Amino acid sequence: MGNYSQIYSRLHSVDGVGGLAHFTALAGAEYGGRAVRLLVIGRAANGWTQLPVGSAREFGEAAEAAFRTSGFSWVGCENGRLYSLHGAGRRYWLSRSAFWRAARRVLYGLDGGRLPERWVERVAWSNLYKLSPLGSGNPSNRLCAAQIGPCRELLREEMLALRPTHILMPVGLGWFRGDGRYDFSRLFEAVTPGAGAVEATARFRLPDGTAAPALITCRPEFRNEDGFARDVLEAFKGL
Repeated sequence: MGNYSQIYSRLHSVDGVGGLAHFTALAGAEYGGRAVRLLVIGRAANGWTQLPVGSAREFGEAAEAAFRTSGFSWVGCENGRLYSLHGAGRRYWLSRSAFWRAARRVLYGLDGGRLPERWVERVAWSNLYKLSPLGSGNPSNRLCAAQIGPCRELLREEMLALRPTHILMPVGLGWFRGDGRYDFSRLFEAVTPGAGAVEATARFRLPDGTAAPALITCRPEFRNEDGFARDVLEAFKGL
């Protein structure tokens, strides 16, 4: 098994893993070839797919296969509007999500021009936590505690593989740094207090020696969207 498989297989021991949603990071078809590679990291997927859980090895290998191959093929487009399909053909419009609206605004500002209809193909997406309730909602404190170790290592593997030029984490400082038990900040260097919607800035060291700037922000739905995007873009310019 590869390193990603080995780490992910450790999540198989989490109590009730078969009844949870399982997430792996994904990148759009155009992401890797862009000068600007924006990685957006949320807290956890609000319901997602399920990997086979017959054994820890099978679980880990399926996760690695998904990480290496999956993208935004599950996103459709109608009259310039993007949507995802949820059970029984029900459409969820990405424009209803403050998370995705914020990602689009920031990408537009960083990329310096008009975006294609399927703009998601130019970003990568991950989450701090890979296991979440199958229906909806964030993982409980207990579930976070059960998976924090592997999830922290998985996020590092994802960032190393995706090689982002910019990292946006609209998760809130408490989810990023927490109380020490749920700490993702140790993956980064130069963690510094921010301003406005940006609660902290940091850098992630890449294999080539460069450091990708990372912003930890408040949840975008709690801010004026123009102001949120302005704060984020200004902070990126300063890094």
